[in-house]
Amino acid sequence: MRYVMVVFAMSLGLAWAGGPVQAASATHKTVAAAALHPKPAPVKVAPLDEYFGKMKMSPLGINNTIHDTNLRVHYDPAHAGQYYQTLEWAEDALHDWARKYPRDNWLPGRAYFMSHVFWQMHTPQADAAAERCRELLFKQFPTSHWAMLARHETKEIIAPVTAPSAAPAAKNP
Repeated sequence: MRYVMVVFAMSLGLAWAGGPVQAASATHKTVAAAALHPKPAPVKVAPLDEYFGKMKMSPLGINNTIHDTNLRVHYDPAHAGQYYQTLEWAEDALHDWARKYPRDNWLPGRAYFMSHVFWQMHTPQADAAAERCRELLFKQFPTSHWAMLARHETKEIIAPVTAPSAAPAAKNP
């Protein structure tokens, strides 16, 4: 081993005194480790004041639309389908955002939650939109926490169809 280090040091034009060769050896190990374990590309996130899609929605606007639509659908499930258009505009903005910032770590969670809200609308149009959101999640972020959760979910689990509750019988005095 010592012979290899001396030959390596001599090939670099370093004198054998222990110090420079060890430094060169450490540098070699660092370079070799970097080659084996490259750093992932930096994540470029969308600025909060950039606007996406036909309706020019910011990431916060998209997030707020998902949240607000979820509340409306939850508290008024009989009319859930009428909230589709607003969420569809947010979906358009989400896909535009994903094209411009494909590694943004906010995207998987937004796509995940948006698919749930679409499923809760119980319309064919909304179901197709939910599948588009899930496709974005699985294609661009297959190893994300959100994709792992989504793999084990179905529409029937997330948004089961419940029978309308019967009106209570009127009491006769």
